[in-house]
Amino acid sequence: MGLVEKDTKTHAARRLSLDGGTVAVLRAHRHACERRAVDAGVALRPDAFVLSDCADGANPWRPNRLTHAFARLRSTLGLDNVRLHDLRHFQATELIAAGVDVRTVAGRLGHADPSVTLKVYAAFMQPADEAAARVIGGLLRSGRPTDDRADHGILETWQ
Repeated sequence: MGLVEKDTKTHAARRLSLDGGTVAVLRAHRHACERRAVDAGVALRPDAFVLSDCADGANPWRPNRLTHAFARLRSTLGLDNVRLHDLRHFQATELIAAGVDVRTVAGRLGHADPSVTLKVYAAFMQPADEAAARVIGGLLRSGRPTDDRADHGILETWQ
């Protein structure tokens, strides 16, 4: 059976901003693909897939190929318990912990409703909750916010 190219669940295009370092890596990869195409005597297609064994970029890698490549890399790094999908969770939790608003994080993940993002990632927000407790504690003690980074212990959680 051949590969089937599908759009998103909501049939909506999504654009994401990329940092300069990522853009540089993608441009270098594109140039390498263009050199490979020239060496093979073909032109790289304007709509070439980023990951393709075809000199013209006409066909993508099979999905399991990327999964296997990731597995080899993670084993080399000694991260055998990390799944490729965990990178999605890592991105979401790190962005939320860094103070990026949930609507933006939801958009990057493809969640139309930010409440979905909050439901999925709420369990991963303990450090942010602890930081919030320190801010409130500082307000109550001094009447102004504090950034008490010396208190790295686990805060008591009230239920």
